[in-house]
Amino acid sequence: MTTNRELRTGLVAASDRLREVNSPDLAAWIDKALAPRGWVALRTTDPAGPAVGNLTVSMDKAARDQIVAAAKAARTSVTADVNEGYLSVLAGEYTPRKPVRARYGGAAEKANLNVTPALSLMQRVEEATGMSAANVAADYLMHKYGAGPYAADSAGAPLAPGAVRNPQVPRAVRDEIRARAKAADRMVTDDVNEGFRKYLDGEFTPLTLAWSDTSDMVNLRMNPNDDLHLQVASAKGLRPMQVAIAYLLHKYAIDPGTGQ
Repeated sequence: MTTNRELRTGLVAASDRLREVNSPDLAAWIDKALAPRGWVALRTTDPAGPAVGNLTVSMDKAARDQIVAAAKAARTSVTADVNEGYLSVLAGEYTPRKPVRARYGGAAEKANLNVTPALSLMQRVEEATGMSAANVAADYLMHKYGAGPYAADSAGAPLAPGAVRNPQVPRAVRDEIRARAKAADRMVTDDVNEGFRKYLDGEFTPLTLAWSDTSDMVNLRMNPNDDLHLQVASAKGLRPMQVAIAYLLHKYAIDPGTGQ
């Protein structure tokens, strides 16, 4: 019986021989199977493999197009990539992020990817993560190919909203923050998350605020990410909501005294 080590040795020898006889393209296929986790892609092509399921994966159209093009350039199939992602999740090598619903009117154009991953893997992934197989697939594909929230020019994967928080500010200040955020097509919560990140990274140093007029104080509703909120609270500087308001005033160049 051939051992695993003998199998690898034989395949390496076959690859070398193919190059000697001027068949580097065929050798490259063997090298691909021998590469780390190459067995995953090979396993998904086994005609005697497990039953497959039809799965529709929805994502931003730009990300879908990028993934399809990248998979084609890599001479692999998107279905093989999805199976690879499922196996990585089940092996504890990859943790998918839960999808975040876009705010009303702010979602990008959507498109679908139709794949046929192993049915047993779909079921096991859903049981293990509590997420739909489609959402896990979408996250892994975007992560693998640097698309969507994983793109190099992205601020990162979207953060899950946290608990509702209502710091009080003068009415004029609240109204001006909302107006300027709306004009910039931004959400106040997103700005606060941005401020928390910059504060934790040492890119933003908040000033202690003192309102000149506290006769008309109102709530400024927001729901920043709970993990970021906890990190700011643990930094032992200003309280998270003090950092949040200071950053909003800084970002939109609002005078705390006049609200302009």
